Amino acid sequence: MPFSVLCFDRVTCHVTYRVAVLGAEPVCMAALFVHNRIVNPTKLLQFFDARKERGEPLVLVTVFETAGSTYSKAGAQMLVDQHGVFRGMLSGGCLEGDLAVRAQQVLESGEVQTVTYDLGHDDDELWGMGVGCDGLMRMVLQPVRPQGGYAPFEQIAEILRGDEKQEITLTIGADNMQELIVSIEPPPQILVLGAGLDAEPVVRFAAELGWRCTVVDHRPAYIDNGDFADAVASHCIPVVELAQTLQLDRYDAAVVMSHHLVSDRAYLEQLAATDIAYIGLLGPSHRRERLLADLGPAADSLGDRLHGPAGLNIGGRGPAPIALSIVAEMQQKLTRD
Repeated sequence: MPFSVLCFDRVTCHVTYRVAVLGAEPVCMAALFVHNRIVNPTKLLQFFDARKERGEPLVLVTVFETAGSTYSKAGAQMLVDQHGVFRGMLSGGCLEGDLAVRAQQVLESGEVQTVTYDLGHDDDELWGMGVGCDGLMRMVLQPVRPQGGYAPFEQIAEILRGDEKQEITLTIGADNMQELIVSIEPPPQILVLGAGLDAEPVVRFAAELGWRCTVVDHRPAYIDNGDFADAVASHCIPVVELAQTLQLDRYDAAVVMSHHLVSDRAYLEQLAATDIAYIGLLGPSHRRERLLADLGPAADSLGDRLHGPAGLNIGGRGPAPIALSIVAEMQQKLTRD
């Protein structure tokens, strides 16, 4: 099966796989650049923190090349502990068992290992399982040990907990690949303005994607009685003091859902002065138009960043379907950006 290979010193753009289609083994990979794609970075960090606290070693698995139809693309990562338990998913469950076995070999030897899975050959004795992917994946497994300060994942974790995208270089030194340059992007930060019952599923769905939600309301009872265990923070803040209290430009998206006209207007006025890419507004179109009219010149600063009524038209009624539609629209916007 032909597959894409690389022959370069360093690549400086984000890609999934490369252009030279050959029928031979990959050669001359001095430095490979991939964009980090972690399914749920929050759960991966929790998994890492628990093992680090116990002083247990791990193995970091990174996809560095794919061809054809594959579940994951270059940059996807997972962690495997010394018992074969893993977080992250690189296939639909087809490869994780074998990766867990290989991870134990890496921990025993302390050596980096690379592996190629060709899912397109049904006659392959090991992987001819009829999964229908017709793709090829190449991965590298690296030991992550307490003796080495949990490098390189400690550095990845630090970036994931922060606000800025950064690059790190993983030293491979195996199969003609010396370095793997990974672009790490922290998960989005979402600001939920309003802590009513319908805000709870918004936070839960967003947390399932690994997003970091902050919930704000000016009513103490809403904050105290709401179920926001999946939020990274919840604050009771007077509406007009939002911009003074929080650093709004840290957030990638905001949802205005206080169900209080005056509060929503004050929230929108403060959000208009930010660079937040997605601003969702609950309520019908005529309510949005009234709020925009009340805002005056500030409404122009919102522009096409304002989505109201918030959410994709996927059908359904009630808090959960509405929350799903809002999170889906945020996903669409953040992914396109």
